[in-house]
Amino acid sequence: MKFAYSILVNDLLQQYRFKSENMRAATAVAEEVRQFSQNDYAFRLSVGLEGLLSTAQAAGDAESAATLDELVIAQNMQQLADEHNGVLK
Repeated sequence: MKFAYSILVNDLLQQYRFKSENMRAATAVAEEVRQFSQNDYAFRLSVGLEGLLSTAQAAGDAESAATLDELVIAQNMQQLADEHNGVLK
C-alpha cells in the first residue's frame, strides 16, 4: 500500500480508537447514547476506509486497493463480531 494511504488509514484508526476510548471512559453517559456513539464511530471508520478503497481503485492502484479491501473486510468482520458479542447494538 502506498505511504499516503497508510497515513490516512492510521489517522482514521487513531480517531476511531480515541473516540471509542473516551466514550468507554465517560461515566455519566447513558448506555443508549454510548451504543449509538460506538455505532457511529464504527460507521465513520467504515466509510473512511471504503472511501480510500474507492480512491485507490479509481487511481488504478491495484496493490493499495487490494490491501484497503482487506482492511474493509477485516473492519466489517470485527464490527459483526462486536455486534454478536453485545459490544454494539
